[in-house]
Amino acid sequence: MTHRLKRRTIYSTGIASLMLSVALWMTPAVLAKYRPPKKPSAPKDTMSGGTRGVCESNTSVGLTPLVPFSHVGQTSSQHPTFTWFVPDRTPHLLQFRLFTSTGQPLYRTQMPSQSGIMQFTLPQDQSGLAIGQSYRWQVVLVCNPNVSSMNIVSAADIQVVQPSSALQTQLAAAQTPQQRIDLYAESGLWYDALAEARKNSQNQSAVSELLDSLASSEAQPLPKWSDLLIQIQKIERQRQGQP
Repeated sequence: MTHRLKRRTIYSTGIASLMLSVALWMTPAVLAKYRPPKKPSAPKDTMSGGTRGVCESNTSVGLTPLVPFSHVGQTSSQHPTFTWFVPDRTPHLLQFRLFTSTGQPLYRTQMPSQSGIMQFTLPQDQSGLAIGQSYRWQVVLVCNPNVSSMNIVSAADIQVVQPSSALQTQLAAAQTPQQRIDLYAESGLWYDALAEARKNSQNQSAVSELLDSLASSEAQPLPKWSDLLIQIQKIERQRQGQP
């Protein structure tokens, strides 16, 4: 009788442990929210994008850098990735420009525009950005090559920072892309978090979560910018056939 009771107890305990393991495995991971840096730098302007027009007239959202505008977005990369939103469905020539904080040109290139989210990474054969420095970047839609005044210009700032030794250790130990995204987001490294999320084109949920998180963090200081980010999210979901 005692042996039977022990076997039943062990069996029940095993089943309970198995059910708990399955429940934990089935529980979706809670994605990290973007947390602005503890001591962020103030941007040159509160919002530079989304309101300066488009080449086409059938959209209410303009060419838009996907960055925080209540403060300067940070990166730990000296060859960072820059991300923006293009509303126009028709391709146009698009220019990317990078400047020092004082306006000195550092880099310039051009490419055809694509509808939706675009990005550009500073090439490794270019001199890396300096840690501790801020820079200005622009994206320009060339609506009419013969009329420069019709160009659509949108700009944002970026600051290069030294990641803490604790963060570097955590990143080295991270086993999944999502863990790296979470670590960057929690550390206030917006550019790095979004670039990591964009590496896997199939993982659109991570990009959406970050943009939703940014919209939430910007809602109080810049409600109009927060609303615009939500608009962009809706357009992107419709473009990709998501609910």
